[in-house]
Amino acid sequence: MIKIYKQHLTSTIDWLLRSCRKSCVGSSATYTPIIGWSAPYPETTGYIIPTLLRFASDYHHSQSKSIALNLADWLISIQDFKGYWTAGLYEQTGSDTPSIFNTAQIIKGMIAAHYYTGSQKYLESATKASEYLVEHMDDSGQWQMGNYKGRFNPSYYTQVAWPMLEVWQVTGAGSIKLAAQRLLDNILTRRNSSGAFKRWGFADGKPAFTHTIAYTLRGFLESARILNDWETYAKPTYKALELLIRKSEFTNGRLPGAFSDGWRPVNSYTCLTGNCQIAICLMIFEERESDLRIINAATKLIDYVCKTQSLWIRLLLPSVRGAVAGSEPLWGRYMLGRYPNWAAKYHCDALMRLIARLKSEGLE
Repeated sequence: MIKIYKQHLTSTIDWLLRSCRKSCVGSSATYTPIIGWSAPYPETTGYIIPTLLRFASDYHHSQSKSIALNLADWLISIQDFKGYWTAGLYEQTGSDTPSIFNTAQIIKGMIAAHYYTGSQKYLESATKASEYLVEHMDDSGQWQMGNYKGRFNPSYYTQVAWPMLEVWQVTGAGSIKLAAQRLLDNILTRRNSSGAFKRWGFADGKPAFTHTIAYTLRGFLESARILNDWETYAKPTYKALELLIRKSEFTNGRLPGAFSDGWRPVNSYTCLTGNCQIAICLMIFEERESDLRIINAATKLIDYVCKTQSLWIRLLLPSVRGAVAGSEPLWGRYMLGRYPNWAAKYHCDALMRLIARLKSEGLE
């Protein structure tokens, strides 16, 4: 079984590397069979860096290392002098607009590059970006500008707190830690009795893709790990995680693409990115709970995504070999008709975690 997972991992990494070569700077955001590769996307380029560096380290893959560090250097070159990175695709309309979320995701790449190389330039870039986020946060732990939609601060901004805490972990900057905790504490107030969090989708009152649900949950889990405070920041996610475990087992890995209030499912498609991300959340959860039932659920989620890759390989479409579609079926609502680079990134992350976990059980 591990051999099959490694084949999918290698194939998906190869596709990610192709996404970087096509733009000559960052990683292309998406591929579509009709239009081809899009422009590079700084946000997702940033968080692809840790994926490539982990693969380079675990599998002694020099090409992944060199491309990851080239991506990091490119991102430094386009960082605004104030510390932020912009919204949208590179060099397209609106690309001069600061983005809170994109800036935070790129910090992940800078921190990973710093850990991998020891170079201070990456840490300086990450610190400057974090200081920008702190400076523009209000007293309630929110931002009034730089959001995806006006003043709407979604609950998946736990993904902003996590990289800020990674910077604090290296620098010891107390102001960054306090700002990240203020953000997390604000989002904790949105949890309801079902374990869901209000505003964890792209828009208030609309169904949330499993993509943004997983963003929210993982941000809490990773922040709890860094702060060494599982009780405050991880335990509130348990009810949602348990529900997702049951649904993953019951559907054999085919999760609904989105959920509305009260966990009402949108069953017409599966958000494949969300499948991978939730599998990662479950494996982080299992590290604390040591319950193979959780690994079984995560495996089913990953297996479902692997099956969608195998289908396209059998149809002999070289351009999408290793890619992960936004939705299954391809015309599902999430990233309709497209293969996003972040879906491939999270599939690689999930596969590497699963392979390592299976190896720890002595399985080959």
